[in-house]
Amino acid sequence: MLNINRVLKEDRLLRALTGLNRKAFDELLQAFSALLDFEASLLSEEFPPYWREVNPRERLWEQIKEKLKWELFNNKRGFQRKLRENSE
Repeated sequence: MLNINRVLKEDRLLRALTGLNRKAFDELLQAFSALLDFEASLLSEEFPPYWREVNPRERLWEQIKEKLKWELFNNKRGFQRKLRENSE
């Protein structure tokens, strides 16, 4: 059976299972945690999923698509940088 604590302690196992080194895995975990917290805050308010006009997630997604629809990104960092630029 897979022991997740052992995997998280041994870089060799972590790389074998995820393809990421410790630094990359920690960065991904931090980004994922921040996004999860953000999504949880959005979900704390009850909005019917079919009410696109009042659902803040739908409005945000529409704005993102409109601003970035003609952009081409080489990697995830480029996409994230552009999102930050457009959110200011």
